[in-house]
Amino acid sequence: MGFAKLALLIAMSAAPDAPPADEDAGVSKESARRVLELARQYEFFADRGRKTKFELLPKPVLTYSNPVRGDVLGSVFVWTRDARPEVVGAFFDFRSENKLDSELHSLATAGIAGWRDSREFWNPTKPGAKFEPVPKAAAPGATPPARLRQMRELAGDFTVEREHPEQGKGFMRLLPQPIYRYASPETKIIDGALFVFVEGTDPEAYLLIEARGGDDPHWEFAFARMNIVKFTGAYKGEVVWVVEEVSWDEVFDRQEPYAIIREQPRRGLVRSR
Repeated sequence: MGFAKLALLIAMSAAPDAPPADEDAGVSKESARRVLELARQYEFFADRGRKTKFELLPKPVLTYSNPVRGDVLGSVFVWTRDARPEVVGAFFDFRSENKLDSELHSLATAGIAGWRDSREFWNPTKPGAKFEPVPKAAAPGATPPARLRQMRELAGDFTVEREHPEQGKGFMRLLPQPIYRYASPETKIIDGALFVFVEGTDPEAYLLIEARGGDDPHWEFAFARMNIVKFTGAYKGEVVWVVEEVSWDEVFDRQEPYAIIREQPRRGLVRSR
């Protein structure tokens, strides 16, 4: 089985997190429908001329809730190019406030363009994912199962600490299975996986791990935030990633790799994230 096909099958078969036991099934299905319809409105391209369009995976790679924030149900979608994830988006139904919100992060290694309603709304020119070699990692295994074991072991050696202005410092929980797995011969990616660090089941940071080919096959990693607060990532206790808190103006300006879109803007934004 080709790696691109394997990646799609893994993403489509990933078991979404179950809703709480007292969750009304009809309401849950309605929330899933709303966020799917919203995700389908977005289009992403590798260039502002819209010559290379990214492909939206047909199903979410993760569904989640966040009782800390309120009555929230969300889904994570991925847009790909040659099977590699280029954009990840969390779309959530904030039911207690009767509104939808979207969070987007570019995972591209160059600038991209986002379109909706026949107009460009997002144009980050910076790379969304900055890769570095995983320190002292063994060479990628020869088979897909061996590489999956390696990626899970490597991911387990990373930690992400969040510094929240109201909740204080705390480590996010790593989901042990990748939410999306892929290979992209066009970009010399032998194997890759998208992992997520969560609060409850709500994504707070993403971790990409890729086996890069060529004359010297090796593992590389990159992080992506999903919150405006400060994050610190470490590998085996050594700090390898730090992003400072960003302002609401920056994420709403939509020229940065991380963006938030309010579907129903409110006066006086509540600093809940």
